[in-house]
Amino acid sequence: GADLLEGATFTLQRGRRYGLIGRNGSGKSTLLRSLASRQLGDIPAALTIHYVSQARRCSLGRCDGTPLELLFTPRPLHLALYTSPSTPRPLHTSPRPAQVLERLDLIGADAAEQRALALLRNLGFSAELRARPMAALSGGWRVRTCLAAAIFAKPDVLMLDEPTNHLSIGAVLWLMRELTTSPAWSERIVVVVSHDRVFLDAVATDVLHLSAAARRLTQSHGNYATWAKRREQQQKTFERATALRAEQAPPHTPPRPAPAPRPALTAPLPCRARPPAASFPRASGRQAQDEDHELPLSLQAGGEISGPLVQLRGVAFGYSAAGEQLFSGAELGVDATSRIVLLGENGNGKTTPLLLGDLAPTAGEVVRNGGARIGLVNQHHADQIDLTLTPLQFLMDRFPGDGSYAHEQALRSRRHGSRQRPPPQAVPSSALSGGQRSRVALAAVSYAAPHVLVLDEPTNNLDLESIAALADCVTAFKGGVVLVSHDQYFVSRVANEVWV
Repeated sequence: GADLLEGATFTLQRGRRYGLIGRNGSGKSTLLRSLASRQLGDIPAALTIHYVSQARRCSLGRCDGTPLELLFTPRPLHLALYTSPSTPRPLHTSPRPAQVLERLDLIGADAAEQRALALLRNLGFSAELRARPMAALSGGWRVRTCLAAAIFAKPDVLMLDEPTNHLSIGAVLWLMRELTTSPAWSERIVVVVSHDRVFLDAVATDVLHLSAAARRLTQSHGNYATWAKRREQQQKTFERATALRAEQAPPHTPPRPAPAPRPALTAPLPCRARPPAASFPRASGRQAQDEDHELPLSLQAGGEISGPLVQLRGVAFGYSAAGEQLFSGAELGVDATSRIVLLGENGNGKTTPLLLGDLAPTAGEVVRNGGARIGLVNQHHADQIDLTLTPLQFLMDRFPGDGSYAHEQALRSRRHGSRQRPPPQAVPSSALSGGQRSRVALAAVSYAAPHVLVLDEPTNNLDLESIAALADCVTAFKGGVVLVSHDQYFVSRVANEVWV
C-alpha cells in the first residue's frame, strides 16, 4: 500500500511519556504496532517492550486462567523473563541467572501477589471478576487484564493503544496517577494513543503528531493543550501568509490561446522520466492545516413534550430477584432539558437498559411517556449496524418507508446531516473506520427523531476532533440526554447532572 509517512525522524527518551495523536485512519495504531514489533526504528535489543492493543480479544495466550493467575503466577513471569525483546525464545530455554535475578528484583517478585491484587483492584476488578476465567470475561475486561499485565511487568517501553476505552473514570484517574507519579515509570518510556484529551494533558510530556495529509510525523515538547495552542498559532500564521500572498499576487490575466499544433517529427523527442506515482498524492499546505478541522454534526429531535419523559421510581435491579441487586431505590427523572451522566464501574447496571425497556426492574417501576421516542447510540457499533451493507443500504433497510425516491432522498439528507464523508457507494460498513460507523449510527438515530437521546460510551473510536464536534451536537440537541461516558472532557461539555 501507499506509505503513511515520508522521511519521519523522532527520538524516544527514557523518562518521557509520548502522546501519539492524529485523525482517525492516519495510521497511529499501525505505527505503534510497527514500533512494538521492531519493524521500525533503531531499538536496542536489550529493551523490553509491552504493547497493549485496543482489540477486545484474549491476547495473553491461554484464556482458562483468571486475571490474578495470569498476573502473578509463573506463566506471565515466565513470559516477562524468557521472552527475548525481538524474538520469542522456546519455552524450555533459560536466560542467564544474573538476568533472571535482575528481572525478578525489578518487578518485585517477592510481593507479586500483593502487587497484582492491588493493581487489579485499582483497575476496577471486583473479587468476583478476579475469580472468573479469562474466557468468561467481556472484551473490555480482557483488555483491562492485558493493561494490568503490562503495568505489572514494568517493561522498558510501554505502548498503550486507547487504554481508557474500557475504563471507568475512576480507573482512568488511577492510570493517570500511576504513569505520572509512580517511580517505576520515571526512567522508562511510555507511548500512548488516546482520544481522551484530559488524559493526554495529564500524562504526556511530549506529543507526536501524525499528519495523514502531509504524511509527516512531528515531535514537540509539552502536553496536548500545549500542542493545540501551538497548532492554532501555526494555522493563524498560515492564514495570514495566504492572505498576504493573495494581496501581492499580480492581477489575473486571461490565458493565452493555445498555439497551433506543430507538424509531427520523424523521431520522438527525449522526455524526462515521470516520477513514481507514489510521490504525487502529497497534500497542499491548505489540506495539511485543515485536516484537524471537523465537520459539524446535527441531530434531529422529536419536538417538545412537556413533563417527564422517563421516570425511575424506587427501582432495583439484579439478574435475579432473589440474588444480589446491582442497585436499589433508584429515583430518576428525565425531561426535555435533562443532561444527565451516569457514573459507575463497568457492569454495575448503568448502561441504561432499564430506560430503553430492554430489561424489567426487580423492584419499583419505570414510567415512560407514551409519546416519547428514545434513541440509543451504543458503544459497540456492530450491534447497531449491519456491517454487510453500505451506510445507505443500512438506513433503507432499517427505515424502509414507502420505497419512494423522496424517502431515499430523506435518508440521504440524514446521512449528510451527520456529515458522513461519503466513501465509494459499494463499500460495506465493515470497511468503515470506527468514527465513520459512529456517524452512521448517529444518522440512524437522527432519522428516528428521538425525544430522549441515550449515549453509551459514544466517544469510543472517535478522534479528538470528532469528540469535540459530537459535544457541540449533543449540547445543541433539543431533547433530553442520558449519557454514560469515561471521557472527562466530553462529560464536562455535555452534562449538568451527575448520578453515581
